Amino acid sequence: MAAKIDYQIQDCEALILAINSNKSAMTAKGFTEANYTALIDAKENLRMKEVAQQNAVKLVADKTAEQDKAIVEITELIKRIKSSAKSAYGNDERSLKLFKVGEATPTSVKKLRPLCEYMTGLILEQHEILLQNGLTQEDIDELNSAYGKLVAVDASQENAKKLQTAATLTRDEAAEKLKDKMFRVRNFAKACFAKNPEILLQFKPITKGAGGRKEVESAPAENQVPVA
Repeated sequence: MAAKIDYQIQDCEALILAINSNKSAMTAKGFTEANYTALIDAKENLRMKEVAQQNAVKLVADKTAEQDKAIVEITELIKRIKSSAKSAYGNDERSLKLFKVGEATPTSVKKLRPLCEYMTGLILEQHEILLQNGLTQEDIDELNSAYGKLVAVDASQENAKKLQTAATLTRDEAAEKLKDKMFRVRNFAKACFAKNPEILLQFKPITKGAGGRKEVESAPAENQVPVA
């Protein structure tokens, strides 16, 4: 869970405990069950949206790992193709240039895809001599399948990135909604307990870190309910 979201949820849970401890006094001054439920619902909505966002982040990471694996496979295949070409054509610079011998193999999908297309076409033209110089039909077939895999996983990764962006926006919207609910409750408390500074302390935001939450949790609870 993102640190800022974890803090916000913990802060809200502490705020709910403060409400539970003083609910009768707040109800007498207009705090409704609908207000209370809306705060809890907003907290749970943020928790769910945060889980969805983290799952989206993991999906992008998984797809990136698959993409990286496909890039490594293709890079190794191209290396073998170049070695076969050097075996077949020796120091014939013109022929070696066709196989990009001496050029670094790109590692980005954007540049690797056209190179794969080029190599696939070139091998179709030169496969007979390459098969006599260390390359196998399995290597040729593997290049085709690896290229297809790269195209598929690239599309899948791009889609996962879009899902992550959408999940982040949805999560952030949920965080803003909860922030608004908490802001309203705390200002209600300021109006309700203006003459009771000792009670107002219970409604203060928790300290960022382990220590800030315990003071609120230790307050006696009135009509306390479990916080999900």
